Amino acid sequence: MKKAISLMIALLLLVSLAACANTPKPADPTDVPTEKPTEVPTEAPTETPTEDPIPQVELPHCGIDEYPKVDGSTANIPMMVSLMQLITGCSEDEASNKTAVSTTDFSYEELMNGNAKMLLVYEASRPTKEKLDPENTFDMRPIGLDALVFITNTDNPVESLTIEQIRGIFSGEITNWKEVGGLDAPINAFQRPELSGSQTLMLNLCMGDVEMAPVDKITVSNTMADVIDDIAAYDNSANAIGYSVYYYAKNMYTYPNLKFITVDGVTPTNETINSGEYPFINPFYAILPKENADPLASAIVDWLESRDGQYFVSQCGYVPYMKGIAQ
Repeated sequence: MKKAISLMIALLLLVSLAACANTPKPADPTDVPTEKPTEVPTEAPTETPTEDPIPQVELPHCGIDEYPKVDGSTANIPMMVSLMQLITGCSEDEASNKTAVSTTDFSYEELMNGNAKMLLVYEASRPTKEKLDPENTFDMRPIGLDALVFITNTDNPVESLTIEQIRGIFSGEITNWKEVGGLDAPINAFQRPELSGSQTLMLNLCMGDVEMAPVDKITVSNTMADVIDDIAAYDNSANAIGYSVYYYAKNMYTYPNLKFITVDGVTPTNETINSGEYPFINPFYAILPKENADPLASAIVDWLESRDGQYFVSQCGYVPYMKGIAQ
């Protein structure tokens, strides 16, 4: 059965390119990548044990017109495109043209209203959780891990911060880089709007009970692309810092003059996120309605949880939820 699954994946990928590894820079979070990506590998990992305790799941197939409507987060667009190619055999352009997202919190609303059959999505914000109670309303399956990462300019001599220093910066208690071992320069810290996925991670994983600085004392970047652009705009003085999700900042929207900050001595990488060593990690999900779920969408989610599905997640450049598969 394992070989049969791998063979079907290989045959499909001979006619389609995955849209995962080198997705172009979208000007807006709902933009769909257009640049030709690298290929998804055509074979399953060789390290799979002979007696695998994880049940094997058949990869479902359908035509592109029967493919269920998928919504979710901006950072999951490359996986959405590649998954549609794999299951339908369509081209990268066809999959891209049929893929659009409402962004994290709004996609939960779309699933609730029946406008989407399945989500590939990050955790909902506190207001959306209070409104929709997604843990009890939806069938939420963790399929990957992402991380909250902090970004600054390469000219900034600060390479590492502690969790307490990060909280101090974004609460407004620390205002000069010399307070954390850097130059005598004011810190220009950027945060995100309340309903953004990365703001949810920032509040839940990092700040906790510590209040963020008021928006009149800190700059708000409206989109995921904006925050990276805003930090890059300060490359002459190297005094800016902001945060994003690891996959987006590493694979989807990058600048050569920006770097990740090491947190408590741990640099965010696929390996440190998969192992749990990096401190700010959180699952992302494949989500279905609890009642009357679309059968094909359910089969796709079942496959994403399997070892082959987790290998697919890894080869798209994401960190899989299953341990030991990260590149």
